[in-house]
Amino acid sequence: MEIRLKKRAQKYLDSVDENTRRKLYKALDQLSRLEGDIVRLAGTENRYRYKIAHYRILFEWNKGDIVILVIDINTRTNIKY
Repeated sequence: MEIRLKKRAQKYLDSVDENTRRKLYKALDQLSRLEGDIVRLAGTENRYRYKIAHYRILFEWNKGDIVILVIDINTRTNIKY
């Protein structure tokens, strides 16, 4: 599947150090295969969160679509569901 990043998510990736960026890009690669700790957010039809250590990736995906839209990437304490 194809991963598309919203401006907010790309801005966060650009702001972190190289090791963290590598870790998050690896997580995005796993997300493109829908692998890992993925949970649908309550009260939504197509919004999910992906958990990697203390980071969270919020994304939208409609079953059957080939595009995953990453809305936000941030730490557990700073992410806004």
